[in-house]
Amino acid sequence: MRYVLGIDKGTSVIKAVVFDETGRACGIGQRRMQVLQPRQGWHEEDPEATWAACVAVIREALASANVPATHIAAIGIAGHMGGAWLIDGTGRPVRNAICWPDSRAQADQLALEEASRLNEIFEISGNGLMPGITTMILGWLSRHEPQALERTRAILCAKDYLRYRLTGAVATDPSDVSFVPGDIDERRHSARVLELCGALEWTAKMPDIRDSGAISGSVTAQAALETGLVEGAPVVTGLGDACANAIGVGAVRPGAALTILGTSCLNSQVLAGADRAPAGLGFLFSMPLERYLRILPNTSGTIAFDWFLERFGAPETVDGATDFAALEKAAAAIPRGAGGVVLIPYVNGSGVLAPFFDTLARGSFFGVGSHTTRDHLLRAVYESLCFATRDCFEAMSTAPTSLVLTGGGSKSGFWAQMFADVCRLPIEIAAVEESGALGVALLAGVAVGIWSDIEQAVSHTVRIAARFEPNRHAADEYDGWFDLYRRARDVYRTYSAARSRLVSEAEVAA
Repeated sequence: MRYVLGIDKGTSVIKAVVFDETGRACGIGQRRMQVLQPRQGWHEEDPEATWAACVAVIREALASANVPATHIAAIGIAGHMGGAWLIDGTGRPVRNAICWPDSRAQADQLALEEASRLNEIFEISGNGLMPGITTMILGWLSRHEPQALERTRAILCAKDYLRYRLTGAVATDPSDVSFVPGDIDERRHSARVLELCGALEWTAKMPDIRDSGAISGSVTAQAALETGLVEGAPVVTGLGDACANAIGVGAVRPGAALTILGTSCLNSQVLAGADRAPAGLGFLFSMPLERYLRILPNTSGTIAFDWFLERFGAPETVDGATDFAALEKAAAAIPRGAGGVVLIPYVNGSGVLAPFFDTLARGSFFGVGSHTTRDHLLRAVYESLCFATRDCFEAMSTAPTSLVLTGGGSKSGFWAQMFADVCRLPIEIAAVEESGALGVALLAGVAVGIWSDIEQAVSHTVRIAARFEPNRHAADEYDGWFDLYRRARDVYRTYSAARSRLVSEAEVAA
């Protein structure tokens, strides 16, 4: 039996998982990341501390798997995208790493928006900007820390830095280049985007681009000593976590879609081409096999559910936990359409990113009457997140053929069936929990011949825990309620600006 090691460097947690040839997780190690916030809105990491955490989780995974390091056939690393990890000519960090949640470049992004530059950047890259995207950070560093430019040999992303520490290889892959952002059609860096973001002088610091599944190096003697891995073990280039998660749940063929039903909803679909629709919104990443991952994030996910339970109360089990079975029973007793109540679910305070952009958008219940009960509102919360997900997928130019649900909300069979009915799609719940680590581990396995290609790797390893088919009668009924949801959403958009103005005036007066 051969094994592969997948490392998933997340924003909050880093994990290492040993998988066998069937995709079974044999051992896992994990550590929380140490986030540094020297100023409000800044989000940094000490690269040395991050490497130490990576070393620890590798050793923990090997020990818990009880697998000799000599049996690890290949290694892959996935990581959160964006940010900037700078190394100098000796390979040492130039400064603390800046990660994607960092907002120090927010004023620079607003300036680009006011100068009407965002459309050109989106046309080149297929990506909307955010302050923590690599080029925005580099532009900020040019103005505020010019010495960093002088000292930098290479600009890396999170997974690239860890792979460098494992192998000494300086490189990146097309998926992370997508979020720099680069030229999505050419799968390379874009001097024009760097220029627009005030970072053109960093062009020569960009690393070589290698295929995500190509072997970029092997474990060095020093890294072997630290991690317990075998010197010479092959390490693939790796890829960004969004793409690794898609592979890890089996979403590799065009038309396959994935919704991460967590605090926010991340809706993505695998495409055969670099389709940018809807223009100006969301993200577009390069995937292996010359495919692409189109992402439309809905900022409100289970946070809407959490908000409702905090404000209206929740039944509890004998041990004091939320009784989700009782909640589902109460919601199921209300007919589809929640008695005409519709929730626009943007309750998280940061607005909505897709299928339209409005940072002022907030949540609203429509259709509340004297007949409305708490359970009507509860049912509307469940339905609203299904409607918001369908809204995002319908904004894409290509309709998905299937949808995988992951995240905390995917554990509810009641909700999964509702997603199937509302979206008119078969819903699959993947059995794997460590999808990012599995996705990049499969790339590593393909590189050393365990599987012939990524599609075969997925077919041999990704298991479906449950499948929900749309009910035709329910789907027909939900079509009408979805139309009502979109009408309510459009009404709300005309109301949002006036509401925000009045709230601001009231706050000033107070």
